[in-house]
Amino acid sequence: MMKIVAFALGFMAITAGCGERAQEGDTKAPEMAGRIRAMEDSFFHTMTFDARNAQSLLDVYKAFATTFPQDTLAPEYLFRAAGVAKNMRDPEQSIFLYDRIIRDYPSWRRMPDTYYLKAFTLDSDLGRKGEAQEAYQRVINEFPAHPFARDSKVMIENLQYTDEELIQMFQEREAMEAAGEVQ
Repeated sequence: MMKIVAFALGFMAITAGCGERAQEGDTKAPEMAGRIRAMEDSFFHTMTFDARNAQSLLDVYKAFATTFPQDTLAPEYLFRAAGVAKNMRDPEQSIFLYDRIIRDYPSWRRMPDTYYLKAFTLDSDLGRKGEAQEAYQRVINEFPAHPFARDSKVMIENLQYTDEELIQMFQEREAMEAAGEVQ
């Protein structure tokens, strides 16, 4: 744990001296990415959630993307940062990070995932049903052939129900399936 904290502090010191953009041929990005992988290995292989280590990892992801915005890992690290923020129960930061990916990396290969998870976070974590519906609709419009488009349609249909109503509907469906009434 002390290694992770020391690495995070060292990483922040290194990035503080870097410019906003990596220079062509700069070897620091791969070096930093390797250190991030080591941090991830340590963080994700523990059985307990450590908020301090999660915050350190979140900070390192964001620092990498800020320091090396042109690196192909930048949107991936922002995406991972959004997931860490969500697990830290900070959905507003997740939304901010998803929006940053959408704005800065519009052709990134995982854009459907980004839009869908933004919509899901607006819906499930923030209860902002109107914004969630717009975000789900954007998935449908922008990526109609993607599996998340189908999922988004279902999510839009379910926005009208409370969590309790959805649970009751699923329980009724399970009971009907168990009785052989639904295929």
